Amino acid sequence: MKVPDKEKKKILVVDDDVSFVESVGEVLKASNFEIAKASGAEQAFEALSLEKPDLILLDVNLPDKNGFDVLRVIRASMDFSRTPVILITGDMTVQIDKVFSEGADDCIIKPVNLDKLVKDINRLLK
Repeated sequence: MKVPDKEKKKILVVDDDVSFVESVGEVLKASNFEIAKASGAEQAFEALSLEKPDLILLDVNLPDKNGFDVLRVIRASMDFSRTPVILITGDMTVQIDKVFSEGADDCIIKPVNLDKLVKDINRLLK
């Protein structure tokens, strides 16, 4: 059964790795999500106000700002303070306790298990 577009949950994927964004986007579309994309912090802030996502996938290492800085802005926002955020990183030195103390709802290490990602997104959007 196809879900009407207005009932689909929208995911904002923020990552400067174009191939990662495309592959995640395809899997999420196939899982019946709507996708918005941003390659850096400034584009992410624009997309937040334009797209009003239901969940944000946010890379820790962005070209123009640290993902933790972006997360702090999101959490300080009246409109998005409760929007679930999953941090994504390929940096094995990222402290998991920092991820949660900064306000992220989950953290996923690259390379991403896409099946697990979809399950985590569904769990956070319930």
